[in-house]
Amino acid sequence: MRALTSTILLGLSLFITGCASNSGTAPAEAISAAQFSNSAPASVSLITMINANSEFGEHSALLINGSQQIIYDPAGSFRHTQLPRRDDVVYGITPLFASYYNSYHARFGYYVKVQTLEISREQADAMIAASQARGHVGKLFCAAAISDVLNDFPQFSDIPVTLFPGAIMKRVAQNDAVDTLIIREDDIGQNYRTN
Repeated sequence: MRALTSTILLGLSLFITGCASNSGTAPAEAISAAQFSNSAPASVSLITMINANSEFGEHSALLINGSQQIIYDPAGSFRHTQLPRRDDVVYGITPLFASYYNSYHARFGYYVKVQTLEISREQADAMIAASQARGHVGKLFCAAAISDVLNDFPQFSDIPVTLFPGAIMKRVAQNDAVDTLIIREDDIGQNYRTN
């Protein structure tokens, strides 16, 4: 019983580390100026940060490409001086910044899995609106927020609302149309960049 309790406490501490709460308050002018429209097909990418030793998913985010491209990073710690953040939505996500977001999280002991599915432009914009409407999400609730946003769309309607990022990742992997990318890096600590 003592070993089980220790395992649960360790899992929770790792989960808290991966899903740290830190909301943003960028003004509307900064958000409007930073908006980026990607000409690639509309899509949503589930981004899961995974502990390489335990294979335990520790954080979830969404990269959504609609009329603009954003990252929905509920309870996430990601910040960049050129990217305005309002609550848990990060704006101005060019392909370079999308890549940097993944690199920020991939490091020694952790890797990132990106699962992308093409959706309609209308669905992408509805997902962006749903992400914006959720406001600030408290720590430990990244997966619950992600699963709740995805649940409103037919491709993801059977994803249970969960506190576990890995559960969403496994469900999304069942879709034959999903394109999966794994990012591994061996640096120590998160990659901080200011420009």
